[in-house]
Amino acid sequence: MIQPWKKNSSRPLGDFRIFTLREDRKISPRTKQEHSFYVIDSVNWVNVIAVTPDQQLVMVEQYRHGSNSVELEIPGGMMDATDASPALTGARELREETGYEGSAARVIGDVLPNPAIMSNTCYT
Repeated sequence: MIQPWKKNSSRPLGDFRIFTLREDRKISPRTKQEHSFYVIDSVNWVNVIAVTPDQQLVMVEQYRHGSNSVELEIPGGMMDATDASPALTGARELREETGYEGSAARVIGDVLPNPAIMSNTCYT
């Protein structure tokens, strides 16, 4: 059975406004050897699937620095510390990015975007 790795230490490496980076030193339960792991800590974020009354999917075009291109995406964004829930964050992001006002917002699922290196959750 796979066992969790014991954390020996953790140290911050950088604060980059929308995420922080840390190094964790952990012990392998199998080999008992210590290894370094780098983790991106970010706030949770929300993706919104909004459908108009005539069954059209609401999308936004945004320039993205990572891909250096304009991307067609569903609305979404980072949860603010003052946001009471992912559903309310989604309603806010939909309004900010598209001008649409949704009704009956609800969370239909969540995922860990990249659990190998990230600690946050993405809600849809």
